[in-house]
Amino acid sequence: MAKESWFLILTAIGVALVSLGYGVNPKLGMPLLYGIDIESVNQINMYRAIMGLYLAISLYWIIGALNENVKLSALWSMFVFMTGIGSGRLISVYLDGTPSTIFMSFLFIEVISAVLCLFFISRLNKGIEA
Repeated sequence: MAKESWFLILTAIGVALVSLGYGVNPKLGMPLLYGIDIESVNQINMYRAIMGLYLAISLYWIIGALNENVKLSALWSMFVFMTGIGSGRLISVYLDGTPSTIFMSFLFIEVISAVLCLFFISRLNKGIEA
């Protein structure tokens, strides 16, 4: 299996696990993992929706890892996902201040993942499998 396939799978697993922390039991998971208290059904609904989105995109990345016809678009979707979330975090750091270590770690991972996506996309566009 090519490096970009492993990258898609491992990143998908990581994002899926984060999503489960958000959505399986937000009343327990959010305070325990992130120090965020859940006070309404609307908050629970929002975190479960995020979980569904993360699980769906993770599934697409796994499909891309296993299917050569989808691999390039899976990498592009991962690039957009990581760049979007990372940009939102950077805006928050600028406007709101530095969050806890776990969220700064997520930002670091998102930036590295976006850069790796561009690397793999570039190689696939040149016909080179990493």
